[in-house]
Amino acid sequence: MGAILDELERLGYVRRTPDPADRRAKLIVPTDRGLSFIAASDGVVHLIEQKLADTLGPDRYRDFRDALARGVASLPATGQDTEG
Repeated sequence: MGAILDELERLGYVRRTPDPADRRAKLIVPTDRGLSFIAASDGVVHLIEQKLADTLGPDRYRDFRDALARGVASLPATGQDTEG
């Protein structure tokens, strides 16, 4: 995680600031560039969701989202299958 944050900071998407509640900790704060990227990606996700909803219809899209959420919830927290 540290390497990912280092890269995001190097690219100008986040900055580390001292946590006023804990002198040992740092807060990860999005920069203006990071906030712009978040807004743009949220817009893309919205367009994808709208296209899927239009294509599948509201009932099938809701079923799709429910099935996807159940599938994701069934995954191990580490992201790696611990069986077999």
